[in-house]
Amino acid sequence: MKTGKISEPILKRSVLKKISYKDKSVLGRAAVGYDAAVVALGDCKLVTSTQTAVAKRDLHMNRAFIKAVNNLAVMGVSPKYAQISIVLPEGMREIKLKMLMDEMCGFAAERKISVTGGNTMVSAGVVNPVVTVSVSGIVSNDEPCNYKYKEEIKPGYDIVMTNAAALEATVVLAYEEEEKLKERFTSTYIDKAKEFSSYFSVEKSAAIAVKCGVKAMHDMSDSGVFGALWELGEAGNCGMEVNLKKINMRQETIEITNHLGINPYVIPSTGSLLMVTSDGLGLIQELEKEGIEAFVIGKIVEGHDRVIINEDEKRYLEPPRNK
Repeated sequence: MKTGKISEPILKRSVLKKISYKDKSVLGRAAVGYDAAVVALGDCKLVTSTQTAVAKRDLHMNRAFIKAVNNLAVMGVSPKYAQISIVLPEGMREIKLKMLMDEMCGFAAERKISVTGGNTMVSAGVVNPVVTVSVSGIVSNDEPCNYKYKEEIKPGYDIVMTNAAALEATVVLAYEEEEKLKERFTSTYIDKAKEFSSYFSVEKSAAIAVKCGVKAMHDMSDSGVFGALWELGEAGNCGMEVNLKKINMRQETIEITNHLGINPYVIPSTGSLLMVTSDGLGLIQELEKEGIEAFVIGKIVEGHDRVIINEDEKRYLEPPRNK
């Protein structure tokens, strides 16, 4: 298998299909297009999510934490507890571990998330620290919890996208391919791309969306905008038509990916959300009041075809595959 998120066919046949025992208390479970699990606990619900990231160089070492928190945010839930697991390469200095924990614990403290435990070990099998973060939150049964896409999404609803596609990948490329990029771009230009990491959190936009009564939300994270659209369609058992030119993308992303020969529509997009709502323009107005960019990029349609329209051309979305 290739590096990155495993493809949907492999996920279904070798992971999801193997989960045989399913307790009735599990309301929302591991599935394509769902960002967290939901478990009934009497008069409340437990919502959990787990994310893993590799901590390289000066990249955000807490990316796994950010992604896990984002996954709860799209469910309309604030995380309260976290478990952190770290696998360190042999020979790594203790100061690097301290830096990693400082960043993650600072992130947790800002959000009043209690780090309740985890595991830390050294392994010859890794070359960079591998960080896994599990977060959980509790909501009452009266509070909204976004886990019933199939019951909520209807033809004619708007698909809204926040921020810009491929922000995370742009940051990663700016760090990891810096020398290649310097063949064409100035250091100032590359540094600006690195600053896109400040947009990784979607907590604020998700909270606004919940107040506006959105019918579904999905984090664009690992699969890019095309993959996230497909996953949203799978979770909602619906079709969609999306206008390619409405998908927002920063100029730095366009130029960097073009220079490196990478398709910007299929690479990690942490920091952006897809939302389904009956009033796209109303949602956008509320988001823009808080300085958050948002765009209606398409609509839910009858059937199951997921189509990208680019002027007179049409292409059908396929399950995301790691590139």
